[in-house]
Amino acid sequence: MSAQELVACLCREGDQHLALGEPPLATAFYLAAFSCHAPSAVRSVRAALAEARGAPVVATLEAWCRGDSQIPAIHWDGMAVVSLTGTLASAFLAALCPGHPAAVLHSLAGLLARGRLGEVVRRCGALLDAHSQQALELQLTRALAWVLSGEQVAAGLADYLQAFTSRADRTVAFVLTHQQPYLPVLVSALQDHISRSQRAGDSARQQDTDCQRLLAALDPGGSWGDALSPEALLRGGRYEDCRAACSRALVSDLTGGRPQGERLAALLVTRAAAAFFLDSGAQDLLRDLHEAFRESPSGARRQFEAVLSAEDRERVRIQAQEVADVGFAHFQEAVRSRPELREDSDRELLAPVTRALRVLLRVAPPGTRPALGARLAECLLLAGDAAGARALCERLLRPTRPRDRDGERAPLLALRGFCALHTGDARCAREDFQEVVEQGPLHPGGCVRALCGRGLLRVLAGSAFLGALDYVTACRLRPDEALLVAKAYVPWNQRGLLLTVLREEGRRMLQRRPDPGPTGARGHRRQAAEVDSRAAPEGSTQGVYQLAVLLLELDAEDEASRLLAADALYRLGRLDDAHKALLVALSRRPQAAPVLARLALLQLRRGFRYDADQEDRQLLRGLCHSRALAILRAQPGGAEGEAHTREAIAYLSLAIFAAGGQASESLLTRARCYGFLGQRKTAMFDFNSVLRAEPGNARALCGRALLHLALDQRQEAVDDALLALQLDARTAVPEIRSLKPEAQAIIAQGLSSHCRDVLRQRLDTRAPISDSDAQGLLAAGEALIRIEAGQLSGHLLLVDVLTTMGSYEEAGARLREALHPTPSEAAQARRGLLRLKKGDVPAASRDLQCLAETDAGDLGFLLRLLETSERQSLAQVPVHPMEPRHEPSPAPQAAVQEARSLLTAGQPGQALGYCSLAVLAGGGSACHLRLRATCLAELQEFGRALRDLDLVLRDDAAGGDLPTRAEDLCSRGRLLLSLGDEAGATGAFTQALRLAPAPAQNSLWAHPGRAPAAQALLRQGQRCLQGQRYAEAWAAAESGLLLDPEHGGLRRLKARIRREAASGCRLH
Repeated sequence: MSAQELVACLCREGDQHLALGEPPLATAFYLAAFSCHAPSAVRSVRAALAEARGAPVVATLEAWCRGDSQIPAIHWDGMAVVSLTGTLASAFLAALCPGHPAAVLHSLAGLLARGRLGEVVRRCGALLDAHSQQALELQLTRALAWVLSGEQVAAGLADYLQAFTSRADRTVAFVLTHQQPYLPVLVSALQDHISRSQRAGDSARQQDTDCQRLLAALDPGGSWGDALSPEALLRGGRYEDCRAACSRALVSDLTGGRPQGERLAALLVTRAAAAFFLDSGAQDLLRDLHEAFRESPSGARRQFEAVLSAEDRERVRIQAQEVADVGFAHFQEAVRSRPELREDSDRELLAPVTRALRVLLRVAPPGTRPALGARLAECLLLAGDAAGARALCERLLRPTRPRDRDGERAPLLALRGFCALHTGDARCAREDFQEVVEQGPLHPGGCVRALCGRGLLRVLAGSAFLGALDYVTACRLRPDEALLVAKAYVPWNQRGLLLTVLREEGRRMLQRRPDPGPTGARGHRRQAAEVDSRAAPEGSTQGVYQLAVLLLELDAEDEASRLLAADALYRLGRLDDAHKALLVALSRRPQAAPVLARLALLQLRRGFRYDADQEDRQLLRGLCHSRALAILRAQPGGAEGEAHTREAIAYLSLAIFAAGGQASESLLTRARCYGFLGQRKTAMFDFNSVLRAEPGNARALCGRALLHLALDQRQEAVDDALLALQLDARTAVPEIRSLKPEAQAIIAQGLSSHCRDVLRQRLDTRAPISDSDAQGLLAAGEALIRIEAGQLSGHLLLVDVLTTMGSYEEAGARLREALHPTPSEAAQARRGLLRLKKGDVPAASRDLQCLAETDAGDLGFLLRLLETSERQSLAQVPVHPMEPRHEPSPAPQAAVQEARSLLTAGQPGQALGYCSLAVLAGGGSACHLRLRATCLAELQEFGRALRDLDLVLRDDAAGGDLPTRAEDLCSRGRLLLSLGDEAGATGAFTQALRLAPAPAQNSLWAHPGRAPAAQALLRQGQRCLQGQRYAEAWAAAESGLLLDPEHGGLRRLKARIRREAASGCRLH
């Protein structure tokens, strides 16, 4: 319906009520029409005015504009019209009578809304004498303009009070009706007036009483009239009362909901100011200010400057700065004191810091805001909000002035680099870190962070030595900053790997750059000083020592890092310090062989070179490796077992060091230990080290496969296991069998799935299997037989591979192993496949049907191994009750013939497998689907039978034999009846009768019968009629009468449909 048509309907309704002597209802309908399409409504009412019938309408509109009466509720088309207001009534009256006083008030309201307050005052003054009957309304309008202007508030309030004392009800009604949007401003002005009078001890008590009465009238609930405003309480020094009033107002405003926007911000800032003057702590103050600035920045700033002097605002800024500085310092200390390297606790300490910084960014001078923003971005990153921190860094890095210096940008660039690292953007992180490092140490803090970030990326990229050099340089610049970065900025799940790599690379640095033999502590100190004075400290022993100190700060319990520090001290010639470090390590573990060995060397070789000869190194390697194996063999369970594993790792690390890194046995054993402790990436590092030296190491491949499994990288795990089996099955199979049963099962399943995928791909492409693929598939099958002892999956895989390759005799020999002692359905199906290859179709059909219902996917794979003629020999075009066509068919074939025989014998359960085999072998043809649907219906599996028939009907949707399609629809309807879906069943019956009436009648008379089918169609027709679906009801009635022409109920239904459809209304 268009807007003009709707207006016409509403105006006709108004005309009817006006004729009945009901002007309020008539006017309400006219007003609703005006809200839809103003010109049409105005024309209609003006026509009534011309006939002298519209005077009551104008009078009613005048009363609504003055607020003397309420607009009645009206309903149209079953829905209430809720958009009728006094403002709309004023606009309607102004459109009807442009010179009417109410029209003048309406235009003045528009000027108020546009802020043209001076013009409102002038026009009201000029019109007060000319419109005596609207004098009160004009006076109140001028008073509001004065109050809103803020310059003549007293005069405005005087006009309000004068009007209220003379005509209280009319004044309140006009204010609530026409000045509702400005009510908070008016109430605030009245409250301020009362507050000023109380503070000044003014004797004009009558005016205060009138103010209180007006407040009470405007606010019957009393939430404003009973108390002063929070701002007034604050100005009066009543800080506790002010805070309580703000809290009450924050819970609920006049509408019963929580305040929003600028009002919410003003209340929060006022409460914060009260807390500030009460000196109740900075946290409450900052919490309210933070929420206020978040709700409405501009409103909060105006209120902040209004309620606090410049000196007070500066004190607030100092308090917020102190909270931010002290809180961040506490967080840094908590980070340095974390006992666990991978821990990310104490983030809650950053919440008050972040809050204080956000407030400072609003109240601090512009010159200090870049530094505050950088610190806020740092807090966001450390609190886990990497995306927010990165966005803030991007904003701060935008050039705001041409003289931005690189030293000011360096910390932000380094911080943005870590944000990118946390969000997975390694490329951007590397670019930011590199830019800071290339600038040099203009800003030492930013340079140290960039070095640590770049070093981590180098370690993750496989450049362990370069990454360690970056950390050595960072430690020499600012050790404390490097420690904080490693414990807080580096992602928690990369710290363990970083610690291990730095420790190993520090050890290699000592081996790679040997200093000359020590001639005394003084000589070595002089040499170290010379090294320190060079511009490139990479790899120096002093740098290794500082790196070891960092590693000890990261993990105080790490014995390897403590030994690295002792070795570096020894190389620096600080033998006494090295001795003290070894004694500390010995106090922690009195029987630690690496510590004892170093103490012995220290005592025996004071003043001589540190490196033992090659024979000593080999002896030390063998002893440490043997000791580690002994510890692992005697390893207990639980936490004590982890301690023993760590001890074994220490011995193995010493053995690897003694062997110069070429110790595959020790690396493999240590990798397994790391895997046991859950340090998977570190274990992966050791396995990769072995494979770099020995790419064909089957044990390393199997171990790495297990790690890939633990990291949920199943494809990589299968690839490694398959490669190991191809290279050295004798070694790989025992390695896999040594795993836990759960891991063995996953590896076996992955190998089986991989091999099956290869076979399917070959079948898809119809390409022969290559020699390399055949070798891999046979190796995997043989391995699965040994891994899954007592299971058949390996045997069956070998049978399938050999069958695909055409080696039927060898496949049969393998299959005989799988058929004993009790053959499985999968094995029987493969026996049937081989029998079919030999031409024994009946026996093949008997074996293959066993799998048709239990694993149709596996059977489908086996059928793809057959030639087209072989598949066709399993299926034929059947003749059965659901297939009425009598066309010649080929000689009976195995599956279909056996299925029909079993159905005839009343054995549908045994026939189902043959039916499904025929469906799969015949490519899902309609005749086979009908046969299986018949079998399923006899087994009362109506849902599956219905799905088969739906496939038949979908494939035959384009046409085909109409009697056959009608029979399919009748069968579908009978299945739906069995499932309780009478509506769907009758729809199928109706469609069948429409397609082929005679065959459908015969089928439905046979089952479910003439009377039941007609009764079902009657009920469906009645339901459709009740829902006013006349076409469907008519079709149901017609179909029912085709089945039973003398059915009285269907005749009456048809007659009723004709009557209701003709009249267009319901009959009851």
